[in-house]
Amino acid sequence: MAKKKQRRNEKGKGSFRYRDNGKVEYRLTYKDELGVSRQKSFTGDNEQECLEMFYAWQQNQEKLQGGISIDASIVDILKARYLMDYELNYKSEAGYGRNLDSLKIIERSPIGTMPINKLEKRHIEGFLKTVTSYSNSVIEKVYQQLRLAFDIAIDKEIIDKNIMRSRDIRRPKSSKPDRKVRGLTVEEQRILIDALNAKKTHHDRNDYHLQLFIEMYSGIRMGEINALREEDIDLENNVVHVRSTISRGVNNKHFVKDTTKTYAGLRDVPISKKLRPYLVEALNRYQSNPEGLLFYDHRANTIITTGQVNSFFQRVCENAGLPKLGQHALRHTFATRCIESGIPAVVLKTWLGHKDIHVTLDTYTDVFKSMDNGALKKFDAYIDAM
Repeated sequence: MAKKKQRRNEKGKGSFRYRDNGKVEYRLTYKDELGVSRQKSFTGDNEQECLEMFYAWQQNQEKLQGGISIDASIVDILKARYLMDYELNYKSEAGYGRNLDSLKIIERSPIGTMPINKLEKRHIEGFLKTVTSYSNSVIEKVYQQLRLAFDIAIDKEIIDKNIMRSRDIRRPKSSKPDRKVRGLTVEEQRILIDALNAKKTHHDRNDYHLQLFIEMYSGIRMGEINALREEDIDLENNVVHVRSTISRGVNNKHFVKDTTKTYAGLRDVPISKKLRPYLVEALNRYQSNPEGLLFYDHRANTIITTGQVNSFFQRVCENAGLPKLGQHALRHTFATRCIESGIPAVVLKTWLGHKDIHVTLDTYTDVFKSMDNGALKKFDAYIDAM
């Protein structure tokens, strides 16, 4: 269709074209996020309508230049943030993977695909009612993700009202009771030791009893145990050098992370008389593998994960008639025996790799309280002897 006439836009860089059918077209040249020159046109009934369409598009382009579309969903916004944090080394690959895993709860819900600028309080309230079946710790993560997404959307001017800051939007409570993680009692520990010693592993399955005994007598996390190498076992100086852990990254791929869960996790754990024979046996059993790990799945030619060991542990406990606890209970068992034997909390903090003494005290509050009577007797005896 032939154009009738053309006029430059005095307030912009484009030009208006007037068609024979009475329509107005606004055309301009712009550079995209890669710096490539492109053309764009907007057609309406008049110049004002074209300009309104242009300004809406321009606003969206500015958001795109910042990496977020004006029609982005909560998931889009958070994925962009998590990727940026990963690329800027604010998050490790493992942390990046965990963030994406946590995001799946929102991603699977209706609000996960809706543009954030279309969400209303009723949508958020309806979603929050659906997460009460999760644990309180999971609910807290999801709730904080929602708050972060809306904060970013406000900052990027995608929305002008942050409904997550409303007093009506509250973090729901789990319908499940909080599980108290505990260590094994002395009697339960005896039963487990007998069960592990008696356990006969099928020839086509891996045997994880050494890792379980090491956790029981050292308190080292299972991911850290599975990441141990020969050089980490210092029998001469009687310490285990904890320097790495097995971590899960993007696409659920496990890898050896050359650092521990926290900076405080980098530590030397003393080798007790009970621990030493299991470390010696592990060294004697060592077979060469691509990762140089003390424990390795040679059948599958891959890293051993905590989940594998945990499944083995659950079967042993079930057969022995023990409570259904995760293998992490062995770390708590070690800590409990340490407290019962009088090891100071500040020493235990270092052995366990806690970043703060309050973590140790808060985690084992009940155990410390159970030692109060014994402590009082020691105090009385000390005073009497003065």
